[in-house]
Amino acid sequence: MQHTLFYDADCPLCQRAMARARAANRSGSLALLPVQGNEARLAAHGISHDAALTLIHAICADGTILRGMPALRLMYRECEGHRLHRIWNWPLLRPLADWGYPLLARHRYRFSRWFLPHATCDSGTCYRPTRRKP
Repeated sequence: MQHTLFYDADCPLCQRAMARARAANRSGSLALLPVQGNEARLAAHGISHDAALTLIHAICADGTILRGMPALRLMYRECEGHRLHRIWNWPLLRPLADWGYPLLARHRYRFSRWFLPHATCDSGTCYRPTRRKP
């Protein structure tokens, strides 16, 4: 059976995390779906569009709904060889991650602008700027 994780497809940081999770989820036990376009599926589980865009949500194979850091822990657990699963469960980091994730989620667009390379698009094709070494 498959777990389903819903993410904000308009968020560059989220897109990058999901691309890495897709590559690492070799067993196929995790379905990564954008919130956008899956509102009916979310509503069937009692999850509103706004709630799904506020915090990441997962629906476990048994129907359990996880929100926020527990959903991310599920994702990292299912991604083979991903170190973050172990790190986010360390006794000192677990409460810090639980506290900090809502802040990250609230400011994810700002963090995307600050920490991800910006692409420039021209007529539908995007290019990353090349950096030249002096």
